[in-house]
Amino acid sequence: MEDEVRAAVQKYVDGCAAADPVMVRDAFDEHAVMWGYLGSDYATMSGAEFAANVIATAAPAAESYAANIHSITVTGDVAHAVLDERQFLGADFRNYFGLVRRDGTWRITSKVFTTV
Repeated sequence: MEDEVRAAVQKYVDGCAAADPVMVRDAFDEHAVMWGYLGSDYATMSGAEFAANVIATAAPAAESYAANIHSITVTGDVAHAVLDERQFLGADFRNYFGLVRRDGTWRITSKVFTTV
C-alpha cells in the first residue's frame, strides 16, 4: 500500500516537473485544499486552482529540480507523506501531504507547505 501512496505523490512530482496541469490536478482529490508560506507570505488555494493558476503558467522544471519523498505513513485508507522539493519555481519547499484512498485510488486531499 505504501507503494501506491508513493505513486500518488510521484504523480504530483512528475506533473510539477513537466508543468502538466492535468497531471497535477489529477493527483489531487477534487476537494483538496493547500495552505502554506512562500517566504513570509501566507497562501491558500484548492488543488485545482494550483494546477490551473500555477502549474499551467509555469515552464517545465529545470534540470536543477529535485524531489525527495522522506516518509510515508499509511493507516487504513488514509496516509501522510513528506516531500522536499529543490528549485521548484525558483524555491525550495517542504510539503506535508494528506492522502485518502477512495474508490481504490489514492489522491492528495491536503497540502501544507513552506519554503525552506
